[in-house]
Amino acid sequence: MYSVCFASGHDMAQVLKGRFRPDVDPREQALYTPADAAYYLGIHPKTLGTWIRGRTYPTVGGEKFFEPVIEMADVDNGLLSFFNLAELHVLAATRYQHQVSFPAVRAAMDTISKKYPNERHPLISRDFKTNGIDIFVQTVKENENLSRPKQLNFKSIMDDFLKNVIPDEDNLIKKIFPLIAGQPDDHIISITYGISSSQPVVDGYGVPVWLLYDRHNAGESIDDLADDFSIPPLSVQRAIDYSERRAA
Repeated sequence: MYSVCFASGHDMAQVLKGRFRPDVDPREQALYTPADAAYYLGIHPKTLGTWIRGRTYPTVGGEKFFEPVIEMADVDNGLLSFFNLAELHVLAATRYQHQVSFPAVRAAMDTISKKYPNERHPLISRDFKTNGIDIFVQTVKENENLSRPKQLNFKSIMDDFLKNVIPDEDNLIKKIFPLIAGQPDDHIISITYGISSSQPVVDGYGVPVWLLYDRHNAGESIDDLADDFSIPPLSVQRAIDYSERRAA
């Protein structure tokens, strides 16, 4: 079960431990706990933990360690940045319909890192969107032995996730539309850096989804909330659905 954390936002006690780094883009600053990221993106916490912390695995000669595939913004305090969140959203495509193994993801990330050695976040770079995705998918294919029809479907899923990671005028990621299994791809719920502490909101209105969820749980109707915040009732319903399914 995912824990419902929208009522209090981030786990502030942990987030406040994050190191401020004046020499980096603000989107590189520590903003999220792993629990927040898993909750917002609909990724199983164990899967996310493997991507950011790595994992041990047994071999005939004893335990070995798979290195993480995402470099956390603040390793010491176990915190993630907005850019990390965008990277994790793209990686979620590997689990969306295809349960791609961690070794295959690791191999694909190693290949991409060698292809773009100067990119700190290659998964969300412009070059990855233009041709790196083909290299990533091909590497997964080589390690997973996916059939051609399944492979083509996986490429389409990766493309969909990339379309939902939105850049600014400098081609740096500014917004994520979480693409989550079982929920519509309607761009109603977004996570935008600098809007509502970079938590999920109703896109275009900036209303935090946790606020709508809490007030609805307290007894307020969807229509009353729509009137109160001057947003469409459908958007209120989507915010509630998003929160409930993340809590399930």
